[in-house]
Amino acid sequence: MNWYRDHKEQWKEMIETVASEEHRTVQIVEKDTLQSMIIFALSSIDIPLVFKGGTSLSKSYGLINRFSEDIDISSDRKLTESEKRKIKTTIINIGDELGLELVNPDDIRSRHNYNRYVFEYRSLFSVIPLEIVLETSFSLEVYPVETREIGSQIGRFCKDRDLAFPVPFEASSVRMKVQSLERTFVDKVFAVCDYMIQNKQYRESRHLYDIARILPWINFSDELNGLVDKVREDRRKLKNNPSAQPEYDIPDMLRKIIESHFYESDYSNITSKLLYEDVSYDDAIANGIAKIADTDIFNRRGA
Repeated sequence: MNWYRDHKEQWKEMIETVASEEHRTVQIVEKDTLQSMIIFALSSIDIPLVFKGGTSLSKSYGLINRFSEDIDISSDRKLTESEKRKIKTTIINIGDELGLELVNPDDIRSRHNYNRYVFEYRSLFSVIPLEIVLETSFSLEVYPVETREIGSQIGRFCKDRDLAFPVPFEASSVRMKVQSLERTFVDKVFAVCDYMIQNKQYRESRHLYDIARILPWINFSDELNGLVDKVREDRRKLKNNPSAQPEYDIPDMLRKIIESHFYESDYSNITSKLLYEDVSYDDAIANGIAKIADTDIFNRRGA
């Protein structure tokens, strides 16, 4: 069994066409298609799941122009143990139905707030299995959320050209709850500070690019101030979020990131190769955290 089992040649031709026209690799268009199939299946279960992270910025908001491998799923309320078990079972079943192999079953725990499902799949364009990752995180409730259309590269291609799908593809466009841009922006600013404190650069510089792409869409207001304060308080309760602790000053941390060039090597060696556009490290810094460091939006307020 496999996700393309009934229409192999048609899927292959569609993916090749979209990849050529949109200047993507066939593997990227194929993975985006498979991500959409997984999200479509998740959107139909009766648990309030929320799609977030870099892939949501691309597939829901169309704001980033880079490859994003992982599907990040959370919730906008505290889940029961039975709901967490159901989510685990559902994700594994979705993988089975699509012909994916879960390669780390022993790492998945129903009671854990964080799980990382690593699936391998048989690609139409590779002799070796390729990988798709789905992460679930329920330590922090997601807010604010909104219901948006979650698109796919093939879906957008056909819609823009008024083309009919040659194969059944219900997942071409899905409606699902997604984390708001403002919350994603706040989380990513805290995250780049957390990773510096923890001395983690590898594959984390992508957040600098994302922040720069999101920033023009963020309205600096009292409402955003309140969101920053609330997120800081929630993150402060978790041990892996040190920058939310009272001893750290976010604007100062951002300036240290800039002055030390902390993420520059990772950006040049990793992130730049994931981008579909030419955005240098200096441009990402100048149009992102450098601007934020000069504002008071992340200052501590109150007593």
